[in-house]
Amino acid sequence: MKDTKLNFLFINTDQQRLDSLGCYGSAVARTPHLDALAAEGVRFDRCCTSNPVCMPVRASWFTGQYPSHHGCWQNGVALDPASDMIQTRFNAAGYHTALIGKIHLDNIWKREIKHPSYGFQQLIECEGDPYCKDEYFQWLEQHGLYDSYMTQFKAGGHKERYIRDIPLEFHQNTWITNHVNEYFKSRRDDGRPFFLSVGFFDPHHPFDPVEPYASMFDPAAMPPPITGDCEERMTPYAKERRPAYTAICADPLRIGATIAASHAMVAHLDDAVGRILAALRSHGLEDSTVIVFTSDHGELLGDHGMIHKGPFFFDSSIRVPMIWKFPTAWGLRGVDDGFASAVDIAPTVAELAGVQGPVRVQGRPLFGKDRRLRSVPALDAALTEWRGENLNLGVDAPSDPAIRCLTTDDWKLVHYQGKDFGELYDRRNDPHEIRNLWYDPGMQPMVREMRERLLAFILQTEPLPRRTDIF
Repeated sequence: MKDTKLNFLFINTDQQRLDSLGCYGSAVARTPHLDALAAEGVRFDRCCTSNPVCMPVRASWFTGQYPSHHGCWQNGVALDPASDMIQTRFNAAGYHTALIGKIHLDNIWKREIKHPSYGFQQLIECEGDPYCKDEYFQWLEQHGLYDSYMTQFKAGGHKERYIRDIPLEFHQNTWITNHVNEYFKSRRDDGRPFFLSVGFFDPHHPFDPVEPYASMFDPAAMPPPITGDCEERMTPYAKERRPAYTAICADPLRIGATIAASHAMVAHLDDAVGRILAALRSHGLEDSTVIVFTSDHGELLGDHGMIHKGPFFFDSSIRVPMIWKFPTAWGLRGVDDGFASAVDIAPTVAELAGVQGPVRVQGRPLFGKDRRLRSVPALDAALTEWRGENLNLGVDAPSDPAIRCLTTDDWKLVHYQGKDFGELYDRRNDPHEIRNLWYDPGMQPMVREMRERLLAFILQTEPLPRRTDIF
């Protein structure tokens, strides 16, 4: 007799903006499968990442903690494999756990050996970066395609569109979805409940869509990036970064081509997700599976004169899609406009599964055991963290501050430790975050108020274990 426990399918992407999907308001996106998932489930409109780069957020997904507590505070800092993670908790509860695609909880740059499994019983790795000789790129090499892939990767650059010269059946998205289908077959046959994480590298740069997706979007028809910033009010980090992108961002067709390439990659992703959902149905698993879709962080894509990511806290960089889809019998669907975060995923799936999750989580369950949409959001703000790369380089290294961003209904504050600059945006009257109010004398009371709210939020979410009655 098959186990009646819920299954969990966690689909995640890399560097995907909130407005890359039709269900989040894009007029040019071609994302019918993800739009349908949102229509049939619950869409969170204000999900903010815990950090604007990859590794810290991925660690937050599985630990339920912010980077300052789980320890993976920057790319290149491996998460401790002994961390208390949701997949190890599911293992103890009798689930089969697996990750197919991108994991990136340890360093992948020029990696020649397999990534640690971090408690997943099965790891089929596809990090997306060809300098990491993972299982996908080994497979590509076996088919005589790796060298040409790497040559084009080196020549194409990371700022502008080029067409990936590879047959569609050899694309990493196809490779991942094929393995997911085989995984579903195995779980159908053995009846074990599962927690499966499916990690796609797209639409992370390089902007290299494959055909037929590459030709779907006209660069001249793309929505233009957000411009009009008062540059003198921007932080030194933004002022330093912007010149590297000026030539591209100032040319409507060049930046339009990059934006078109990103949409093409998302359209490809959408088809891959459609294949996964169809496989879930065909193997009879849909009615027993909770599906979660999100991304680790966003992409500036020309907004504010920059491309990519980094220590920047504009909405295009830190707001990400988050969609939950439940078995049809639950009748649970809608839109939640309260704040959500990467740290909420682990406690939510633990709550829904009825298993003991990680004990020192900082996130909150988005749904309760009663399988209902929360009536009142647990928190009235969202926290995003950053700490610079120079932390461990010695006393003579340049000082990179710790940065904390607090997003509320009305305001966004970005606090730079020990610096005389910062950022404050009026989210109601300046939704594109064009005017930094930090320097306005009349806004200093609001700066102080938001600093107090930031401190209160940090104290409120400290990951404290329960106190026993014996002391």
